[in-house]
Amino acid sequence: MAYQVKLKPTVEKKLKKIPKKEYNRILSAFISLSINPLIGKKLEGEYKGSYSFRMWPYRIIYQIYQHQLLILVIKIGHRQGVYK
Repeated sequence: MAYQVKLKPTVEKKLKKIPKKEYNRILSAFISLSINPLIGKKLEGEYKGSYSFRMWPYRIIYQIYQHQLLILVIKIGHRQGVYK
């Protein structure tokens, strides 16, 4: 069963600033995550319990809520600054 992908308001604002080509790739990544949310790398430290999906040059940081079949995208950004 596919998960629902929800975005935090800050992520929605960030997506509006991303170039169209990368924007379409990110939407495709959301579809992939909805089918298999565990394809990302499990994070530690400040983002413990979250996952990171690499999509050069961007990273999608998200949390999985298995009981609700929900993926919450909490941050998206360029790989150099997304974890700061």
